[in-house]
Amino acid sequence: MIEFRLSDRESNPNQQHEKISLTMGGKRLFLIIAMTCSLLRVPLADCADHAPIQTKGEVRDVILMLEPGPLHLRLHIALGGQSLPAIREAYVDRLMQTLDQDEDGKLSQEEMTRSPLLRTPQRPLAASFLKSLGTAQTFTRSDIMRTVERVGGETIAYREDTTSVNNDQELFNFLDQDSSGQLDRMELVAAARRVLEKDLDRDEVVSFEELLPEPVVDPSDPIAGLGVVTPRRPSAGISTMIRDTRETRLSLRLLRQYDANRDRKLSQSELAWDDASFRFMDTSGDGLLDEVELGFIHQSPVDLELAIDLEPVDDTIPAVQVIHANGKRIERTMRPDFAKIQFEGAIVSFTRRKIDPIATAVDNAMIEFNNMDIDVNGYLEKEETEQRVRFARGLFQTIDFDGDGRISGEEMEEYVRVRSEPLATSCRVNIFDTGHGFFMALDSSGDGRIGFRERRDSAKTLAMLDRDGQSGVSMEEPVRHFHVEFVRGAYRLFGANDESADETPAFQQRSESGPTWFRRMDRNGDGDLVWGEFLGPRDVFHQLDADHDGLIDPVEATAAENSQNNETSGP
Repeated sequence: MIEFRLSDRESNPNQQHEKISLTMGGKRLFLIIAMTCSLLRVPLADCADHAPIQTKGEVRDVILMLEPGPLHLRLHIALGGQSLPAIREAYVDRLMQTLDQDEDGKLSQEEMTRSPLLRTPQRPLAASFLKSLGTAQTFTRSDIMRTVERVGGETIAYREDTTSVNNDQELFNFLDQDSSGQLDRMELVAAARRVLEKDLDRDEVVSFEELLPEPVVDPSDPIAGLGVVTPRRPSAGISTMIRDTRETRLSLRLLRQYDANRDRKLSQSELAWDDASFRFMDTSGDGLLDEVELGFIHQSPVDLELAIDLEPVDDTIPAVQVIHANGKRIERTMRPDFAKIQFEGAIVSFTRRKIDPIATAVDNAMIEFNNMDIDVNGYLEKEETEQRVRFARGLFQTIDFDGDGRISGEEMEEYVRVRSEPLATSCRVNIFDTGHGFFMALDSSGDGRIGFRERRDSAKTLAMLDRDGQSGVSMEEPVRHFHVEFVRGAYRLFGANDESADETPAFQQRSESGPTWFRRMDRNGDGDLVWGEFLGPRDVFHQLDADHDGLIDPVEATAAENSQNNETSGP
C-alpha cells in the first residue's frame, strides 16, 4: 500500500463506422482507457476511437487545400452542447425580453437606446423630423436579429496565418550549430542540451519565446534605450487553405490550385486521392474530374470528422473528439482538447483555444481606457479621445449613455460587454502553417513548451523526421505541419476583430490533469513530476513511477490515488 500526504515534506451524417456506446463520464473514461492502453502497451491514439462521441452542433463540410492534395473535413461545432445559431437565437430572445418593457413584442426607439448594442447616435434634426411624422418608429425581433448578425458576423469563419512558418525556421537554425543546412548526428544528440540553454527562467521547460533569438534593437530608435520591444502580432487573413464546400466558386479554386497541366480537369494523381474516393467523384468514368463533377465534392468521402465543443458544459466532455479519420493519430498526450493526424504528405494538429471572449474584450478595452485617461481622473473627456479615429464616428456619444460629456469606466465596460456578446456566439477556425514541424515534433504534448520528457527524447524525435534515409535531417526534409485551432469570437474595441491571437497556435496551456496533489507539485505545468518537484520521500517517488522512467505522469498519479481510495474504502 502507498501512503502519501503533502505534509510529509511540505510545510454526425454519413458516419462510416459504428461506435461503441459508453455511459461513463468522458474524462474519467479517457483516463481509464489511457491506463489500459499503457498496461497493454498499446499507443494511446489507437484507443481513442472507443471514447464516447458527441456530435451536437452546427455541421460544416470544408476542404483543406493542402499542397499534396485536398482533404474533406466534416466539423461539428458546438458551444455548451448547442449549435451556434441556436445560441444566437436564444441571445436575441433574451435581449428582446429584457428591453421590451411594455411587452408588445417589438421595441420602441426609447427601448432600443437602453442597449449599447442597439443604441445609435441621432442628430437632433433627424430626431425632430421623425417625431413630426407622428408615427412612433418600432423594431421587430427580425430587425434585432439583423443587427446581431451584422455585429456578430458569420457563426463560423475561417482565418489563416502563414507567418508562423518563420518560427520553425528559427528553431532549426538554432539547432544547426554549424549552419550546414542539416542536423547531423552530433547536433541531434546535442539538441537536448542546446534547447536547455534557452531555459531563461530555469523552470525546466523551454517555451518557444525562449527559443527565439534576441531582437535586434535599432540604435536610432528613440525608445530603444527604454528596453521596450514591440511584439510581432500574427497576421491573420481570410483563409485560402480552408474553404467551405458551400462556396459557389470552389470548383474553380480546386482547378486553379491542383490543375498542373492546365487542361481544366483534375486527374487522380493531381488530387493525390485513393482509388475509391476518385471513382466516387468520377461519374463520367473518363478518369478526370471536370468543373461540374468537382461541384459535388461535398458528397465525397470524408477524410476527417471532428466534434468540437468550444465550451463544454462540464469537464467530462472532451473539447475535441475524432469521430473518423483516414489518417493516423500520432499525438502523445492525454489532452482532451488536442488531436494530431498524419495524412499522406502532411501532419495536421487540431485544438480548442479556451478563452472567455467577453472578459478578454473588457480587459483589452480597459487597458486602452487607462492609456487614454491622461489626467488619471477615471473618466475620458472628448479631448482625450480625439486621437482615436473610432471616436470620431459618433462612438463617444454612443458609449456616454447618461450624456454628461464624459465616459466613465463603468460605461466603457458595459458597452464592450454588450458588444462582445454577439461575437461570442461565433467560432473562428484559424489555420497556421507551422513549417516542417521541428518545434511541433519536440512539443509532442502540443502545449507550446518543451518539457523534461520531451527534451530527453529530442534526439530520437528529431531523427524520426528523416525521410530520405540519408545521414542528417535537412530543413525541408520533414513533411509540412499545420495547426488548426477553434476559438470563440472576441470583440476588440481597438484593433481588428479578426486579428489572430497574441500567441502562435502551439502556445496553448495544457489542460490540467491528474489528482490535486499532482497538479500542485507540477510547478512548471509540463504534465510530469521530476524528483526536484516531488514533495515526498524518494522511495514513494520510485513507487509512484510505475514505468521507472524517472518521471511521474498523470496516469501514474491517478492510478496510485485510485488504488489508495479503493483500499481505504474496502471492507
